[in-house]
Amino acid sequence: MDLFRKILVPVDGSRYSLNAVCLASKLSKFHGSELRIFHVIDERNLDQLVRFSRKSPEAVREDLRNSARAFLNDMRCEAHQEIVTASEVIIREGVPHEIILDEAAYWGADLIVIGKLGRRGVSHILLGSVAERVIELSTVPVLVMA
Repeated sequence: MDLFRKILVPVDGSRYSLNAVCLASKLSKFHGSELRIFHVIDERNLDQLVRFSRKSPEAVREDLRNSARAFLNDMRCEAHQEIVTASEVIIREGVPHEIILDEAAYWGADLIVIGKLGRRGVSHILLGSVAERVIELSTVPVLVMA
């Protein structure tokens, strides 16, 4: 029996996320696992982005989705280099750690592979990082890539 049948990889487009995709791809190949690459548009940032841009909320949301689709496609290509098929790439909106944990439970993930996020200063003190929240609240193993 394979240890990990379903591996969820939440990504934010950073190099840490790319490292997580590369490792998850190798694990997926080794275990014969399904791989799901996943991005959450942080709803808490949407209002701030709208305030600082001259675009409508819908236009800002669409820009974020287009950007996410582009880096998700790049990360899917990276997974394919390991001869692994990322079964799906998904974009959701909400509070990232909550949506990641909901997706892991809904999909039945056996492992979450996530890149570390480098939040610093006051926002780190008040909010913590997404990876820290996922580790703290997950019911499945979480592997954090630097």
